[in-house]
Amino acid sequence: MKVGIITLGCDKNTVDSERYLAQLADHSAEYTSELSEAEVIIVNTCGFIDAAKKESIDAMLEAARFKTDGCCQAVVAVGCMIERHKEELFDALPEVDLFLGSSEMQMLVAQLTERGLLGEPTEALHPGVRLYTGDLRHVRYMKISEGCDHGCAFCAIPLMRGKHRSFALDEVVREAQLLELQGARELNLVAQDLAHYGRDRNDGIKLPDLLQALVAETSIPWIRMLYLYSAGITDRLLDVVARESRVLPY
Repeated sequence: MKVGIITLGCDKNTVDSERYLAQLADHSAEYTSELSEAEVIIVNTCGFIDAAKKESIDAMLEAARFKTDGCCQAVVAVGCMIERHKEELFDALPEVDLFLGSSEMQMLVAQLTERGLLGEPTEALHPGVRLYTGDLRHVRYMKISEGCDHGCAFCAIPLMRGKHRSFALDEVVREAQLLELQGARELNLVAQDLAHYGRDRNDGIKLPDLLQALVAETSIPWIRMLYLYSAGITDRLLDVVARESRVLPY
């Protein structure tokens, strides 16, 4: 099966799309950048503002066009907009065959297998947890947490991504090592708020510890922080940034 993907929104969605493709590749799927050749087209949506919602709906309709103008057998809509508006979209867009919100993505492989679109599990052909599809293999994004606890009145992220959950340090380091094997030379750390990293865990590990572990356990020359709330900047974090030349100034 050939699968194509349309990724909308932020860099965190880019990370998610790479993970979805890797899961499908482990079940004999082959990525194609030509949507006309794809038997399954995934639309990874954004629902942050009205313009993003419109763009997501347009992308779903464009993907559905390849059912008649291409090889598409199923359009799968995933991501933030689906998490928040799944029921409305299910009724409004019969062209889409499967809706999975951000919290349901563990069902992707099973749902496509049930529809006869995926084969049996195979030995992974990609060196890592994510399948890269871009043009700049040396520049990669890596999520270190999911969700957000900030109650900003203008933002719907907690409704779409849930409460803040930090990923375990050893898991993050392992992913960074795998990205390095794939050619990463600049690692951009992303989250809703990087400075919040570790506050929900009981092991005492915070963002400075993660940065030091990435420096010690990888050889990636540039480690960059994105999406950092100033209220979470500590003296210890500043010390690490000042001391470690591979951690780039924010």
